[in-house]
Amino acid sequence: MADVFQTTIAQLVDDVPGVTGAAFTDLDGEEIAIHPKARREELRLCAAYQGIAIRRLAGVEQKAGRGALRSLTVNGTDGLVVTLKVGDQYQLIVQARKATVAARVLSAARRAADVLEKNI
Repeated sequence: MADVFQTTIAQLVDDVPGVTGAAFTDLDGEEIAIHPKARREELRLCAAYQGIAIRRLAGVEQKAGRGALRSLTVNGTDGLVVTLKVGDQYQLIVQARKATVAARVLSAARRAADVLEKNI
């Protein structure tokens, strides 16, 4: 049986123009599935820091009465990172080039997160 986690993130990276990598990890950045493998260390480091950001921002959102945090998009000068919570303990990190449309990445990432969550 194929690894549904690895298959899902590989498909996300391969199917969405501009996406350069994806990682499905716990909130501490511990790897469950990463694609491409050649960018493993970069994606794990990104996941570790995004996990910190997601946890901290989730607390702020709760205190502000805005409910649960679902996603975080960080736009940098050279690209973007989209982070989505998957269940209570996991996250999906998607990196993309700067010219990539963030809404397209977020939409594809949400579909992938739904698949991942159903298979946890």
